[in-house]
Amino acid sequence: MFINIVTPCSRLENLLKIAQSINIPKENYKWIIVFDSEFVPELPDFLDLTVNVEMYAHKNPNSVVGHAQRNFALNLIKEGYVYFNDDDTLIHPELWNNIKDLSADFISFDQAFADGRLRLKCGRTEVGFIDSHNYIIDRNTIGDTKFEIEHYTADGIFADSCAKKTNNKIFIDKILSIYNQLRP
Repeated sequence: MFINIVTPCSRLENLLKIAQSINIPKENYKWIIVFDSEFVPELPDFLDLTVNVEMYAHKNPNSVVGHAQRNFALNLIKEGYVYFNDDDTLIHPELWNNIKDLSADFISFDQAFADGRLRLKCGRTEVGFIDSHNYIIDRNTIGDTKFEIEHYTADGIFADSCAKKTNNKIFIDKILSIYNQLRP
């Protein structure tokens, strides 16, 4: 399995923690960071993001919560799986070991709040029942589907549209995503 991790970014200060949370073997992922900016910012010296990282800048005044940046990244990705990891969220330490041998087009898992309470149960893909961080999807399944950049709930609309394109889904009844883990 190869995963394209997509991070729309306006919180530069979280990138080091996110980088440290990626425990996927280097040959099995690429991290695409798309800054909500006119240019790629200069990174602090202590932040070494040279391995498996591509950085871009994309600004769209009509976009909310990183949706234009997600679409920008989708235009770059040609194959593999796509995982949206926001700039306030870490990769769950057990994610890779639970998905690495799977081959479904759409893989969803439970999501908890930072305090451990269950936030979302896998199995439903419509708005209000899924988050951009509790599923991984094959790039071919996505096809030309894009985020509706002006809608806050576009992550649910996008996930549901993609999930309806396949019968090859796996739902893992285990918490493998922590919602907004890096928010104070």
